[in-house]
Order: sequence, then C-alpha cells, then structure tokens
Amino acid sequence: MKARSRIFSRLCILASILSLGYPGTLFAQPSGIDTRIASEVAGSQGLFCRITFPLHPRYGGSGAPVIIYVSGGFSSGGVNISGARLDRYGFIEIRFNFPGGGSGSTRSGGTYDDRGENCLKALRDVARFAMGIIPNLEGKYLGDLAGSIKPMYSNVGLAGMSNGGNATIVAAGYHGDSLSSLAWIVNWESPVGDGMVGAEAGSKTRPGSSNPTTNPAYNPDDGTWDLTTVAYSDTLTVGLDVTTSPPSRLHGGLYFDINGNNIPDRGIDFIPNPLVRETGGGVRAFYSVRMTTAAYDQGMIPSSPPSHIATVQETLEYWLLRNGEYWIDEAVSSVPGLMFLVVASEQDHVQTALDHPHVLIQYEGFRSEGARFVRLNPDRSYVEYISRRSVPGAADNDAFAVFDHLSIRTAVEPSGAGGIPTYILVAGAACELADRTSSGNLAPQLNGVLLSAPAATAPEELRLDRNYPNPFGSASPFTVIRFHLPADGYREADFQVTDALGRTVLRMRGNELLPGENSITLNGADLAGGIYVARLSWNGKTSSHAMLLVR
Repeated sequence: MKARSRIFSRLCILASILSLGYPGTLFAQPSGIDTRIASEVAGSQGLFCRITFPLHPRYGGSGAPVIIYVSGGFSSGGVNISGARLDRYGFIEIRFNFPGGGSGSTRSGGTYDDRGENCLKALRDVARFAMGIIPNLEGKYLGDLAGSIKPMYSNVGLAGMSNGGNATIVAAGYHGDSLSSLAWIVNWESPVGDGMVGAEAGSKTRPGSSNPTTNPAYNPDDGTWDLTTVAYSDTLTVGLDVTTSPPSRLHGGLYFDINGNNIPDRGIDFIPNPLVRETGGGVRAFYSVRMTTAAYDQGMIPSSPPSHIATVQETLEYWLLRNGEYWIDEAVSSVPGLMFLVVASEQDHVQTALDHPHVLIQYEGFRSEGARFVRLNPDRSYVEYISRRSVPGAADNDAFAVFDHLSIRTAVEPSGAGGIPTYILVAGAACELADRTSSGNLAPQLNGVLLSAPAATAPEELRLDRNYPNPFGSASPFTVIRFHLPADGYREADFQVTDALGRTVLRMRGNELLPGENSITLNGADLAGGIYVARLSWNGKTSSHAMLLVR
C-alpha cells in the first residue's frame, strides 16, 4: 500500500508539472485564468470569463491584441467554444458565458434573455474589461492578470461565430458610446439580416427531408421576394410549448405556398422553421418581419389565430436587438475607428441561397455607411500565413470592393476538397485586422503579412493541448481538452480519456470529430479522483497527457 501511495503521489506531482508547463520544458503551454467581470445584468456573481494568454505577445514589448469570442446559435454559454486559438499568434483570448449561462462554478449571474438586452450589456462589459476600462470583481484589470504580457487596450476586437455576429454588430451600435475605442470585428458566416437567422432564403435540410434547400420565392440574382406566396396553415407543427407539462406541440404556422394550392406540400413549398421562444406574453413563434408583415397584410392570418403566432409588433420588438442589420449605421457612426471583416465560404454552414444574402447585407452595409475598413475574407497572405503553405485558390478580394448578388459568388472562399478550414479563415482575419490596427495600414491589398515581430508557432497538423484547468475537480468538475485534427482524413482520428486502470471513460471518433479545432469538456462529477489520460491517435501517431481529478 505504501508503494502504491508513493507511486500515486509521484503521478500527481508529474500531472501538476505537466499542467504548469515550466519554462524551458517541452510541455510549455499558454497560461490561462478564470475570472468574473462586474455587470449590472449579472448580479453579485458577475460574468464568468475564461482568459488565455500567449507565450509571447504578438508585438513584443508593445503588447498583445485582445480577441473576444461570441458564440453562435442561441446558447447562453460560450467559454468552451474552440475559437481559432489565436493565443498561438500572440493574442489574448477571452471567452465568456452570457447572464445565466454556464453551470456549476462557471455559471454567470443574472438571467439569460435569448441574446437580448441583458446579453448585449454583458458583451459590452466584457469588451470594456478587455479595453482596460473596468476591472473584474476583485478590482483587478486585465493588465493586472496578464503577468508579463501587456494587453493592447487600443487593439481589441470581437469575433462573432455564426449568430454571434449579430450580437457583435448590435453591441457596437446599441452601446457605441461605451465601445467607441473598439478596434475591429470579424464575423464568420453570420446570419445578419431579416429572416437570415431562420435561413428563409434557403437552408440546409436534414437527411431524408424533402423540403427544398433553396426558397423559390427568393430571387438570388437581385435579392427580391415574391411575398404573394406567403400563406398560413393550421396543420403545420412549428415547435413545442415548453410551458405545459409535458410540452405540447404548437400547430399553425407560415410557409411559402409555391404551387398556390393552399396546402403545405413538402418538396414543393418552402417551409421555414420559426424561432419558438418563451416571452413575457407566453410562447411565440417568430418568423422574419418581412414574412410576418406580408401574412397579416394579405389576410392570411385567421381572425382568431393561435396564441403562439406573433404579431407584427411583437416580431419587430423581438428582432430589434437580435438583427445586426438594424445597427450597422449606428456601429459605424458611434465607433468611427471600427474595422470590419466578414468571413464566408462557398458552402455556408447553414445558408444555401446562391448570393449569400446574409454576407452581402453586412458587408455592403458597412461599406456603404463608410466604415474605416471593410473586407470580404482575409488577404490571401494571411490565409497562407496561418496555413503555413501556399493557398492559390484562396479568395483575395480588394478591401472596399463593391459586391452585388452576382459578383459575390466568386468572392467567397472555396469549399469541398480545396476548402479552407474555418479556424484558418477566422485566425487570418483577426491577425490581419489586428496588424492593420497596429500599423495603420488600410491598403486594399497587401503584399504580405504586416507583422514585424516574430509570430508564435502556427498550429501543427495534429495537436493535443493540455487540459485546462489541471488539476480539476476542487472548484469545478469540468476540464476542457482541445486538440487539432488535419483537414484530410480527420474521421480516422480516435480521441479517448482513460482512467489509471486503462478503462475508457470518454471516447470520440469519426463523425463526432471536426477538422481543425476540437474542444471537449470532460465532466468529472461522477468520476473517482485520480489520474486520467487523454489520448489522441491518428495515422499511426499518438499524443497523450495526464490529467489530475482532485476530490
């Protein structure tokens, strides 16, 4: 027993050494901390934030730019999204949970309001912390937490991942007086515009679905709609009423009646999925303002409609703070130094309309409003800088170029076999805007990367990072494990976590994994304390490291 105890103690010491990453060892990793930011919408608990610091600041003694990730969808969480791992390029990265989001020790105070005003105030306050305007709950500023790394408070940007992009634009416009020194925004395929969150112009369908992937009522050549096709059917099931026990189905919804027979025919008609949300007035199904207005104006809504069918006014009020299109002009006028770059690929992760209307709306909106800098997709030199190889097929559009519903189709990044992973595009875009901010270079085209100081090592084709935090379990049962997989053959990878006896407690492979960055959260609530091993295998290569769960 004494021998076993000594062995266990040494393993614990080893795990701690690996997690600390002493300087000069092979295990050195960027450091990170968890903290809480004061916010009027988060009560005494504050907003939970996870900060990752680089090993070396991007601009040497001048400091490190700061990027804040805003998660996609309508999730209240955000600290566990993988992001683009820009700490490897000298950035300070911040992830956070919206009010009421997260669980256990990572839960933010306050009430989640579906990316509404509470969430926008939370994003504002995280950005103000990143810009050195306000401290955390302990009275410490970002610079006080960064050790030898100097945050560049004048080079802070937001990265909107999918629907997170709506929040970045609205926050910059709605809270522009508090964010006047925000430097830049990068949005990845964000559904900006009326009806874009619901992909009403065209959406990918589930396997086996007969619903058209593009909406015949939308003309992608000029962006016009045939709203005479909007109809109502009381047979459509649009979602669940979560206020009943058990939840009951909601019957009655809108659709585009393409064949004009007043019957929702799947395979012919386009049937969008509304956002069904619980509001102060009950459960409502929210379609676009355009579609809702047309339905009421054309007398399609019954005189006594189901209570879940939102009125035009309710629809307007719901989308006002959730559609970035409404706030582009305010963002440009309130944040005059703001630079904007939207990232988009030929095959969008949700939208299918050929003209990428959600991308066109935000790009042309910023351009026409006179933004300081606007670009569609990063400069090719930055894509190659992140990729560490020549990428002749990458888009290389001039900044400030004018696009329409036809020309934008050749301005997006290639997909398929020659496609460029999302993390490369987002990382390239953020590096470009941070470098442009630092150098003041607004040239429409670049001959190379503007960075003058040495950059951190770019991600390897196969990489397994140390989990964070490590040890874990004393304050929270959760630990996050991040790893990177090659774009080709990533489905052959095998990731697993085993205990000290070699028993598998978590395993993921094949369709459960993604090319590029993966982020896995291990919940140790039901696990015994001790040593666990994270192991990643691919193409005959194996990488592993020890993790310590403390009870």
